Amino acid sequence: MNPAHEFGNRDFPLRQTAAVITLCKTIITRRGPIAADRILGHSDVAPSRKQDPGEKFPWGLLSESDIGHWVRAAPLDLDGITLKPGENGEQVAKLQRTLRSYGYGIEDTGSYDDATRDVVAAFQRHFRPARVDGIADPSTLLTLRALIETRPPPLAQSA
Repeated sequence: MNPAHEFGNRDFPLRQTAAVITLCKTIITRRGPIAADRILGHSDVAPSRKQDPGEKFPWGLLSESDIGHWVRAAPLDLDGITLKPGENGEQVAKLQRTLRSYGYGIEDTGSYDDATRDVVAAFQRHFRPARVDGIADPSTLLTLRALIETRPPPLAQSA
């Protein structure tokens, strides 16, 4: 069992990960198809309140088992635009719109406020876990773009 952030945030044991994969596959089988990009963690749904399952959660392993949408994160320390708390403007608004288009609940304010920082940190925990700091650096922005570009088409709704 992973003890979470306040208790050391260790890697998830392979046995626990296997159990999560089995549970997800069972739910998907019973519930019907679930779009890969709709497999979420608590921090994706409530980024200002939750940190779990956290940056140690093996989303890549789940994706290899056909659970969730995943891309390899862009490398850290790339040159390019970095957006951070306190900044304002169209680039921040574009970041907010892009995060919202992927499914994060964020307002398009154009202000890199606490809510934006929390959503970026949640995004990083899920998709770019090597550095979780709430700053939209080039690695974060490129990883977000890759997710948007590889997003699976929506599933057909049954009548």
